[in-house]
Amino acid sequence: MNKIFLLIYLICIASCAFAQSYDTRTGHLYVKSSSKFMDVEANNYQVYSDVDFTNATVNFVGLMKSWEFELGAIDRAYNSDRINLDGYRKFNFEGKIVNPNKININKPGRYEIKVRGPLYIGEYKRQMIATAICYVKNDGGIDVESDFSFQIEEGNMEQINKLMKERLPQVVAMDSETLGISRTIDVKLYLSYNPK
Repeated sequence: MNKIFLLIYLICIASCAFAQSYDTRTGHLYVKSSSKFMDVEANNYQVYSDVDFTNATVNFVGLMKSWEFELGAIDRAYNSDRINLDGYRKFNFEGKIVNPNKININKPGRYEIKVRGPLYIGEYKRQMIATAICYVKNDGGIDVESDFSFQIEEGNMEQINKLMKERLPQVVAMDSETLGISRTIDVKLYLSYNPK
């Protein structure tokens, strides 16, 4: 009888040791854009992500409505009916691990990998490349941190200017350039994966 339990235990250990697919539903994205007057910062704690080391693929997806802005006035405006998110309901990334041989998921430690692929925000697609720091934990999980930046397209800046003209009083003749709004968005990504 003890041999049967020992065999079942060894099978469970082996299956955990060779797990190649991981996922999380509680990923965290932090974004920041600076201007002459203030920094605009937001967090999204409802990011789903999966990674498959067999195929060297990594994906994440989140809802646009899940952003929480640090500045209350922006958060209230963003989450009101005044801003139409049709066509911008979610963002997602479909990436490949460029150097999968740089991580040993069966050995706890710190590893650095590169990820490349398209990031979709609504109809806009941009090619991204980022470095990710992976911490393989003793319990089989993997924590990941990544910092990267991307540029807002000219078309989106025009939409921001149009929205400002509609919402701000006529006497306040300002646009994104006057306010010094940066086209660069800095992103910090935190993921804590568990084996599927």
